[in-house]
Amino acid sequence: MVSSQAKNAYQQTVMQANIHPVQLIHMLYERVLVHLELAEVAILENQPQSRGEHLGKVIAIVTELYVSVQPDDSDSSQFLLGLYEAILEELPSVSESKDVEVVRRSHRYLQRLKEVWEETAMQENGLAQKTQVGTAAPVDPVRVSEGIVSPSAQQGVVSGQLSFSV
Repeated sequence: MVSSQAKNAYQQTVMQANIHPVQLIHMLYERVLVHLELAEVAILENQPQSRGEHLGKVIAIVTELYVSVQPDDSDSSQFLLGLYEAILEELPSVSESKDVEVVRRSHRYLQRLKEVWEETAMQENGLAQKTQVGTAAPVDPVRVSEGIVSPSAQQGVVSGQLSFSV
């Protein structure tokens, strides 16, 4: 789904910026949340150009997050890949449909992933920041039944250091 060019761009960015990969992922989560919020505002205020710009940036960032997942058979990597794919499938249609709920749902999922990232990977690498952890974003049972979100997410994925409770 994602080209090798995107993966190479990710790896070059890490090397050029001399930023720890864990910190870079955290920065991507922070940025994608900002653009989702701005896209929602643009939808609500009927600003098509702004809506398209922010949705485009969200799609680019989620693509970067997607290629950053180590593809293995673990539940956590399969869950992340599936969630990112679902977001990447839904968001392009928002430009036409103006369905703000898709943006809000993506925001909830990515916000929770950011919190989990802060609680696990950043702490393990000595990069933890003091953050307020909100409640977990609920998994949409319709999306689970459609196979878009991993069924194991319904009970919470715990594999390695990733836990996603609902």
